[in-house]
Amino acid sequence: MNFRQLWYLQLIISKGSFAGAAKEAGVSQPAITQAMQAMEKAWGVPMFKKVGREKRPTDAAIAMAQQASELHSRLEKLAGPASVEGLQLGKTLRVGMAPAAALLYGATIEGIWRTFEPEGLLQIVSGSAPELLTALQQGQLDLVAAPRPRRYQEDGLGQIPLHLSSPVIYARKDHPMRGATSLQDIRSASWAVSGRGGTAGNVIEEACRVRRLPPPRVLVQCADYMTVLDLVANSNLLCVVPHPVLIQQRQQENLRALKVREGLPQYEVCLFWRLHHPSTNTQAIAAIVDRLDHLHPGHASAPSVHAPTARKRRH
Repeated sequence: MNFRQLWYLQLIISKGSFAGAAKEAGVSQPAITQAMQAMEKAWGVPMFKKVGREKRPTDAAIAMAQQASELHSRLEKLAGPASVEGLQLGKTLRVGMAPAAALLYGATIEGIWRTFEPEGLLQIVSGSAPELLTALQQGQLDLVAAPRPRRYQEDGLGQIPLHLSSPVIYARKDHPMRGATSLQDIRSASWAVSGRGGTAGNVIEEACRVRRLPPPRVLVQCADYMTVLDLVANSNLLCVVPHPVLIQQRQQENLRALKVREGLPQYEVCLFWRLHHPSTNTQAIAAIVDRLDHLHPGHASAPSVHAPTARKRRH
């Protein structure tokens, strides 16, 4: 339950109807209805009774609205009105996602979460895969969709594969090295990367290390690929993009893919979740795992959120 649901309940009682509450709150009437249904489900008691064509609040609903008003007043005295305004105590689903994963699966996750928590908060955070997985194991996140690090031990985590990264080197269309066909040809290039070491944007570091080439000259580090690609389109910098979904149409017109013969390191992007740790979001997590597992070609059934062991890596 959250303060918004309680606020809607108070508005229904004070305005005398769902329509009046929706108008006062600036939301649709279905949003009010969904919030009330969620409250009834959470408490297991009816909030409204039908009287003719009208829905009138039950005694339980009136008592709850009164207690909510008293709680709100106490919080205002404790923390001040500005701190309490808009405060939500509802459920939050915390998901760590790599940039490409956020674009590919974010909308699906949001849609499933909304069926469980119409007013719940979906919090999407970014970071390197090791950082996100550490946060997941520590209980700071509910789900992670990110590249699986090399030699990673997923102790206490379940996982399903989502897709295999397809990294490509990009330069501006008239770049002096646009005709390069090998990593040796671009050994003197300057690079822009997204994130810190260990992220998908830095696979060029791994590619050079594996082939015993000098480490790449990384001159720019950015928080997002949009900035990286704009820099590359307007400079002599090169970059690696792990998935084409990260490149916008307007950027494609100014960029050129370098077709080097050496393959760049690929990472299996997976969905991870914690096992053995009960969560108030368990049902939503299970539904998200099941849906994303079915998006993967040749999928098998995903392990239960409560399964005793994590799924091994699947090729």
